[in-house]
Amino acid sequence: MKGLFFSGLCLLSLPAFSENYLPLPSPPVSAEAHDYKKQNIDQLTENGDDEELVRLSGQIIKKLKCSIYLFRDKTGEIQIQIKNDDIPKKGLLFRSPTIIKGEVMRDPNKPIMVEADKILYVF
Repeated sequence: MKGLFFSGLCLLSLPAFSENYLPLPSPPVSAEAHDYKKQNIDQLTENGDDEELVRLSGQIIKKLKCSIYLFRDKTGEIQIQIKNDDIPKKGLLFRSPTIIKGEVMRDPNKPIMVEADKILYVF
Protein backbone atom coordinates (compact mmCIF):
# COMPACT_ATOMS: atom_id res chain seq x y z
CA MET A 1 0.00 0.00 0.00
CA LYS A 2 2.84 2.40 0.85
CA GLY A 3 4.47 1.58 -2.51
CA LEU A 4 1.30 2.45 -4.41
CA PHE A 5 0.93 5.72 -2.51
CA PHE A 6 4.59 6.62 -3.11
CA SER A 7 4.46 5.86 -6.88
CA GLY A 8 1.26 7.92 -7.21
CA LEU A 9 2.89 10.81 -5.39
CA CYS A 10 5.90 10.62 -7.72
CA LEU A 11 3.68 10.67 -10.82
CA LEU A 12 1.78 13.69 -9.54
CA SER A 13 5.00 15.61 -8.90
CA LEU A 14 6.46 15.05 -12.40
CA PRO A 15 4.78 18.10 -13.99
CA ALA A 16 6.32 20.35 -11.33
CA PHE A 17 9.82 19.22 -12.29
CA SER A 18 9.19 19.35 -16.04
CA GLU A 19 8.45 23.10 -16.03
CA ASN A 20 12.17 23.90 -15.97
CA TYR A 21 12.96 22.07 -19.19
CA LEU A 22 13.30 23.88 -22.51
CA PRO A 23 10.13 24.15 -24.57
CA LEU A 24 9.65 21.86 -27.53
CA PRO A 25 10.90 23.31 -30.82
CA SER A 26 8.23 24.85 -33.01
CA PRO A 27 7.45 23.02 -36.25
CA PRO A 28 9.28 24.27 -39.35
CA VAL A 29 7.50 26.79 -41.52
CA SER A 30 6.11 24.99 -44.53
CA ALA A 31 5.12 26.17 -47.97
CA GLU A 32 1.50 25.84 -46.82
CA ALA A 33 1.97 28.80 -44.46
CA HIS A 34 2.39 31.23 -47.37
CA ASP A 35 -0.39 32.87 -49.34
CA TYR A 36 -0.36 31.60 -52.92
CA LYS A 37 -2.49 33.73 -55.23
CA LYS A 38 -4.57 31.66 -57.64
CA GLN A 39 -3.88 32.72 -61.22
CA ASN A 40 -4.08 31.35 -64.70
CA ILE A 41 -1.11 31.38 -67.05
CA ASP A 42 -2.45 34.26 -69.14
CA GLN A 43 -2.76 36.50 -66.04
CA LEU A 44 0.68 35.43 -64.85
CA THR A 45 2.51 36.22 -68.10
CA GLU A 46 0.89 39.65 -68.29
CA ASN A 47 0.95 40.75 -64.64
CA GLY A 48 3.15 38.34 -62.68
CA ASP A 49 5.80 39.96 -60.51
CA ASP A 50 9.20 38.45 -59.80
CA GLU A 51 9.15 36.33 -56.61
CA GLU A 52 5.33 36.48 -56.43
CA LEU A 53 3.75 33.36 -54.89
CA VAL A 54 1.21 31.80 -57.25
CA ARG A 55 -1.04 28.75 -57.49
CA LEU A 56 -1.69 27.33 -60.96
CA SER A 57 -4.20 24.64 -61.93
CA GLY A 58 -3.58 22.62 -65.07
CA GLN A 59 -1.42 19.75 -66.31
CA ILE A 60 2.27 18.97 -66.59
CA ILE A 61 2.60 18.17 -70.29
CA LYS A 62 6.20 17.09 -70.80
CA LYS A 63 9.79 17.40 -69.69
CA LEU A 64 11.74 20.00 -71.68
CA LYS A 65 15.19 19.61 -70.12
CA CYS A 66 16.91 18.72 -66.83
CA SER A 67 14.46 20.16 -64.26
CA ILE A 68 12.26 22.22 -66.61
CA TYR A 69 8.75 21.06 -67.53
CA LEU A 70 5.97 22.44 -69.72
CA PHE A 71 2.78 23.23 -67.78
CA ARG A 72 -0.55 24.02 -69.48
CA ASP A 73 -3.91 25.38 -68.39
CA LYS A 74 -6.91 26.60 -70.41
CA THR A 75 -5.24 29.96 -71.12
CA GLY A 76 -1.73 28.97 -72.18
CA GLU A 77 1.58 27.30 -71.40
CA ILE A 78 4.48 28.15 -69.11
CA GLN A 79 7.74 26.56 -68.07
CA ILE A 80 7.91 25.14 -64.55
CA GLN A 81 11.15 24.40 -62.73
CA ILE A 82 10.80 21.38 -60.45
CA LYS A 83 13.77 20.39 -58.30
CA ASN A 84 14.26 16.68 -57.62
CA ASP A 85 13.50 17.24 -53.90
CA ASP A 86 10.08 18.70 -54.77
CA ILE A 87 8.92 15.81 -56.97
CA PRO A 88 6.20 13.83 -55.16
CA LYS A 89 7.00 10.27 -54.08
CA LYS A 90 4.61 9.00 -56.77
CA GLY A 91 6.68 10.82 -59.39
CA LEU A 92 5.34 13.28 -61.92
CA LEU A 93 2.02 12.33 -63.48
CA PHE A 94 1.94 13.86 -66.94
CA ARG A 95 -1.40 15.10 -68.29
CA SER A 96 -3.13 14.62 -64.91
CA PRO A 97 -5.01 17.46 -63.17
CA THR A 98 -2.33 19.20 -61.12
CA ILE A 99 -1.97 22.20 -58.82
CA ILE A 100 1.43 23.88 -58.73
CA LYS A 101 2.28 26.21 -55.87
CA GLY A 102 5.42 28.18 -56.56
CA GLU A 103 7.31 31.40 -57.07
CA VAL A 104 7.44 33.47 -60.24
CA MET A 105 10.90 33.87 -61.76
CA ARG A 106 11.00 36.83 -64.12
CA ASP A 107 14.28 37.52 -65.92
CA PRO A 108 14.43 40.10 -68.76
CA ASN A 109 16.57 37.76 -70.88
CA LYS A 110 14.47 34.62 -70.38
CA PRO A 111 10.79 33.65 -70.62
CA ILE A 112 8.77 33.89 -67.42
CA MET A 113 8.96 30.71 -65.33
CA VAL A 114 7.56 29.33 -62.07
CA GLU A 115 9.77 27.53 -59.56
CA ALA A 116 7.56 24.87 -57.97
CA ASP A 117 7.42 24.65 -54.17
CA LYS A 118 4.60 22.11 -53.98
CA ILE A 119 2.93 19.78 -56.49
CA LEU A 120 -0.55 18.45 -55.73
CA TYR A 121 -2.58 16.06 -57.86
CA VAL A 122 -6.36 16.48 -58.11
CA PHE A 123 -8.33 13.26 -58.56
